[in-house]
Amino acid sequence: LGLYDDALALLPAADRRAQKSGLMMASIYRTLLREIAADNFQVLHQRVSLTPLRKFWLAWKTQAFGNIQ
Repeated sequence: LGLYDDALALLPAADRRAQKSGLMMASIYRTLLREIAADNFQVLHQRVSLTPLRKFWLAWKTQAFGNIQ
């Protein structure tokens, strides 16, 4: 998650609008990484995923408000 934080800190505010789709995917991936970490990184034993509704919610929130989860 640290690399996402570093990359977002380097992204100029003027570029955020042009990078909306990338920011949406970053929000989804960051949330997925948090879920993996919360599950103690058991990715070899079980599948970790987000529901389509949760992905939609994260993408919509990023589009509407510009904040990354």
